[in-house]
Amino acid sequence: MSENNYNIDQHELEKIRMRKMKVMMDAKKRKEAAQERVSSIYEKIDFVLKVVLAQDAYTHLNNIKVNEPLVYQNIYNELISPDVIQNIDYLLTLIQQRGGVPRKIPLDAIIYLERKAKGIRSKIQVKRGDDMMDLSSFLSKD
Repeated sequence: MSENNYNIDQHELEKIRMRKMKVMMDAKKRKEAAQERVSSIYEKIDFVLKVVLAQDAYTHLNNIKVNEPLVYQNIYNELISPDVIQNIDYLLTLIQQRGGVPRKIPLDAIIYLERKAKGIRSKIQVKRGDDMMDLSSFLSKD
C-alpha cells in the first residue's frame, strides 16, 4: 500500500514538474518572439534610413553610431519618431511601390543634427581693427 502511495506521489510530482517546465518553455518562446519582433523592427528602420538618407549621410550616421552612441541616439530620436515606428510597414510598402523616395536627406542635415546634439553653435567672428567680435554684436553696434 505504501508503495502504491509512493507511486501516486511520484506521479503527482512528475505532473507538477511537467507543468512548470511547460510554463518556463512558453515564457522562453514569448521572450524570443518579442526579441525577434524588436530586431526585425530595427532592421526595417535601418532599411528606411538607407533609402531616405543620401549615401554619404548614411555613412556619416553609421560613423557617429560607432564613435558617439549618445549623439547617435539624439539624432536617431530626431529622425525616427514613434509614429514612424508604428507605421514602418506602411513606409516600406510606399518605398517599394514608388521605387524609393523623391528627395534624400543630405549630409548637411545630419551634420546639423549632430552639432545640435553636441550643443555646438555656429559663431561668425568679425574682425574690426584689432577687436574680434560676434557678428550679432557687430551688427547691433552703430
